[in-house]
Amino acid sequence: MKKTPSGSIRKAKTRNLTFLLIRKEFKSPAEALKVAEPLDEWPLPGDFEFEGSLHVSKPPLKEPRWASFVKEGFPEEIEFAQSATAAAVLFIKTDSRMFAVTFGQGRHLLKPDTYEIDFGLKVTLNTVDQQKLRSLDLRTFEELTVHTRRQVSRSSSLEAFSVDVFRDLLGSVTGEPSDESLARRLTGRDALAFSGAIAFADLADKCKTLLAHYKSERYKTNFSWVDNVRQIRDVGTLDRLNDKLVHAINAHDTERIHLAPPEVIEWNDVSFLYPGERLGTVEAHTDLDLDNCLAALANREGVEPEDFRLSLETLKQQKIRTVSEDSSLLPERWSLYKCLVAELNAEGALCILSAGQWFKVEKTFAAQTLEDTVALVKDIKHLPVALRNEEEGNYNERAAGSRKHLVLLDRKNKKAKGARTAIEACDLFSATGQFIHVKRKLRSASLSHLFSQGTVAAETFLGDEKFRKDVKKAVADQNPGIAGRLGEPAKRPEPSHYEVVFAIVTATPQAKWPQALPFFSQLNLVRKAAHLRLLGFQVALYRIEERK
Repeated sequence: MKKTPSGSIRKAKTRNLTFLLIRKEFKSPAEALKVAEPLDEWPLPGDFEFEGSLHVSKPPLKEPRWASFVKEGFPEEIEFAQSATAAAVLFIKTDSRMFAVTFGQGRHLLKPDTYEIDFGLKVTLNTVDQQKLRSLDLRTFEELTVHTRRQVSRSSSLEAFSVDVFRDLLGSVTGEPSDESLARRLTGRDALAFSGAIAFADLADKCKTLLAHYKSERYKTNFSWVDNVRQIRDVGTLDRLNDKLVHAINAHDTERIHLAPPEVIEWNDVSFLYPGERLGTVEAHTDLDLDNCLAALANREGVEPEDFRLSLETLKQQKIRTVSEDSSLLPERWSLYKCLVAELNAEGALCILSAGQWFKVEKTFAAQTLEDTVALVKDIKHLPVALRNEEEGNYNERAAGSRKHLVLLDRKNKKAKGARTAIEACDLFSATGQFIHVKRKLRSASLSHLFSQGTVAAETFLGDEKFRKDVKKAVADQNPGIAGRLGEPAKRPEPSHYEVVFAIVTATPQAKWPQALPFFSQLNLVRKAAHLRLLGFQVALYRIEERK
């Protein structure tokens, strides 16, 4: 029960409201609103014990967008009601901070960089009952970043959502607060979607409570993993990182910056053209190389590579094109910026640019991931060095041909029982029971794809008799002696007798290995290795030296 300004008593109804916390540097509604938007302003009546103002947009009336199509069949018979999309923002000042409560399309009346990033997420995580979650939006880092929304039919614990706390980045969360007086349900990311009983006169008190929960670190008790990797969306931070990126490239400080396709592609069928290059005038590139790309841009501008300077605008506008094996242009075109993979020590953390987005990695998490990666490194004497620019297939053939204890299984795909597609058991199989998977260079996307392939192959070998039989026959056709190492296909193998080896061809010096692996590749490797070890397999990471 709550008194209104007129003195009457009214029971608070359940409302659905959206709260945003305006950043400290914006002191007034005028600074937070888009200046181009014509708005009506209504100051809050003096009867309330807090400051505020309402800003309402009055868009012109118009027919619905689908009306023109319907009129093609009914040109005169039907009249359509004119409507407008309502939008309003209510600003509330409390505890020296300003909140925005938005209605309809009201959020679009605000400048995009005026409100706190992750305000709603922090409030929800700090207040939600971890046994009463309803929905999670997650991004999972694999060979591609996978976006998912996981919902349950009734309030459940975190375990019901099958979250991988090492690879999943939390976008938003919905749940019921532990304190029922706070709200009935909350959904949070930047904005906080509030559902609960509230009267208008309670708004300032509610904002004070939400601000206290925003400042709390209670979430670290049950949700500390959300700080491991966070997407950076603050405009000022992004500007500083992009400035540092451009400065590093122009200073030729590119040891931790390289080019890679932002999505998984079939490397055997694709080559690349740098911005400004045309088919027939240059030979397409079999790989992406940042130094070569910058040289191509400098040549187009008629300057020496060391004198060439680019801008962020250039990175975002210039495109890399793909070319098929038969020398025809393919539809894939990516901006240079989206193809950049960069790791910078900035903002007090490891900051990573991947597929056009920046991420911040918590320091101790980055250090632990590297430590776990280093623990997988193994020196394997029986693999030869790789020749410069040697293709993977050629390397595998040469390795098997020059080593009696190796059998070539590259591109000898086999199907498991009931499977739709065939998979590759490995590139090379050794007499000591090693499933060796080979990949050139340090591309984050292709390496993560490699780790996934190796894991799926090991799982299939362990669980499918037909697959084991076909793989053994492929080995026996080349070396019957080594085929005996695979045992009897009808019997489930002992995984501890086998080792899954991820062998990376790279010119990176031994002293900088495996630190040169992109962070997301390290992260995926560590998680896949943990899974394989849980199944019983041994796992190793090996550096194949590329001879210059």
